[in-house]
Amino acid sequence: MDALPRLIARLNTGKLALIAFVAGALSVLAMAPFFLWPILFVTFPVLVWTLDAVCLREGEAEEPLVTFGKRLKSAAIIGWAFGFGFFLASTYWIGYAFYVEAERYAALMPFAVAALPAGLGLFYAAASALTAAMWQRGYARLAAFAFAFFCADAARGYLLTGFPWNLFGEALAANTPHMQLAAYIGVYGLNLAALFVFPAPAALIAASEAQHARLWLPLLLSVAVLAGSYAFGVNRLAETVGLVDGVRMRIVQPNVPQREKLNPENRRWIFDRVLSLTKSGTDGSDVSGFTHVIWPETSVPFHFGINKEIYIREARDILAAAIPPHTTFILGAERAEGVMTVENRYTFYAVYNSLFVLGEGAQISKFYDKVHLVPFGEYVPFHGFLAALGFYGFSHQLSGFDAGEVLAPSIKTPMAPDFLPLICYEIIFPGRVSNLSERPGWFVNVTNDAWFGDSTGPYQHLHQVRVRAVEEGLPVMRSANTGISAVIDPYGRIIAQLGLGETGVIDHGLPKAIPATFYEKSRLPAFIFLFLLPIEIYLIIVAFGRAA
Repeated sequence: MDALPRLIARLNTGKLALIAFVAGALSVLAMAPFFLWPILFVTFPVLVWTLDAVCLREGEAEEPLVTFGKRLKSAAIIGWAFGFGFFLASTYWIGYAFYVEAERYAALMPFAVAALPAGLGLFYAAASALTAAMWQRGYARLAAFAFAFFCADAARGYLLTGFPWNLFGEALAANTPHMQLAAYIGVYGLNLAALFVFPAPAALIAASEAQHARLWLPLLLSVAVLAGSYAFGVNRLAETVGLVDGVRMRIVQPNVPQREKLNPENRRWIFDRVLSLTKSGTDGSDVSGFTHVIWPETSVPFHFGINKEIYIREARDILAAAIPPHTTFILGAERAEGVMTVENRYTFYAVYNSLFVLGEGAQISKFYDKVHLVPFGEYVPFHGFLAALGFYGFSHQLSGFDAGEVLAPSIKTPMAPDFLPLICYEIIFPGRVSNLSERPGWFVNVTNDAWFGDSTGPYQHLHQVRVRAVEEGLPVMRSANTGISAVIDPYGRIIAQLGLGETGVIDHGLPKAIPATFYEKSRLPAFIFLFLLPIEIYLIIVAFGRAA
């Protein structure tokens, strides 16, 4: 049963790492927009077998303590290579942002595109080393693999501001029926399931003396889990979702390229385009028939708010004339805080990426300042050092935005349930609703994915929004500058959407929320982590005991 691992154990660690790199890069085909998730039944076993090769090779040497250290080192290199390949293919689209202002940033693009995957790969390096530390022949090594990589993904979702992008659970949720399990176990529960299901073919070459018939058991169980999950999802999707009475929404997608947004000379025509779409849509229907209008993130290409008022009087007057009675405007724009100087000019001491709620007369009734900023896009870590090297934030706020102080509360608007605002990639973080004193009735997600062009990034972002809807049982009204804008029901189904690069509006009612999900009420990710930790510690003790 050790034949394949023993064969590839003859390869040096560098060649094994190259195999792992290719497997990691191919694993991205399981994610949006491809959703070729069966490929993980190949790439995960390949990674397991490369780790088997290292553990078998080092385990037969004569100095156990020395070779145990070599085992961990080789496993970490292989895991890092897998992670580097996976994250390079997952996040290559950040390179598009460097060409928005190519004259300033293009030369830095290769370094930045490689730096993020290299850093994220360290999580999988640690996971592979932990897998090697717990390695035992047979099925136990697959359990060790699942536990270690689950902890690595949980860590990258929370440490250093967190970046839970393209969790393998999102591949398991590639289609809407399978996605329904998120309502019970959340995306991290799906991630754990994926880490047990997809490596199952590795048991066919089990690095053990197991009988041949038993080698099929993990794969058969995995197929049964997938079949059961699909059947459960189909049954759950038989439920229909109605619309909230009396609520009619217009979601605006102006489709302004990011380079155009950064040019001050374009401010007026951009503002006019958004207003024109708002007033008459794409079919000439008047805005007065709508209770809510939603504009995307940074839809207004200038400082919109100063303290708690609209900054430019002309903009306020235009909006006051555009907003019909009983219609609520929700828009993403910049808000500054400052003081008036003796020269009757403002000095700003803080600038925020914000969401505004406007009522009749363009009065600001509520605003929310984004808390979870995008590293290097909206704020620059080690700003002084990087500025000396010539690197600033991508927005026209070269020093970056300031972070809001309070996570978004539910916001009340007339004629509709309270909503939870989430700006851009704030929606990729699960569990936000459980922190609120009152459950909202819907999500508003405003975003500007124009930075990433016609890449896989916007599709991956949309898929994570759908998983959030299922986890919390809440609909999402999403407005994206260049797409993909959508109306998503609480089962993650896309009811209406505007594709990437399209200009127009979505006119639609608000889907009703469903009762709070098991996931929302139980806060399951923390439970799973605490449940698994003692098992991991036990396996580590056993592994270290054998090594010694």
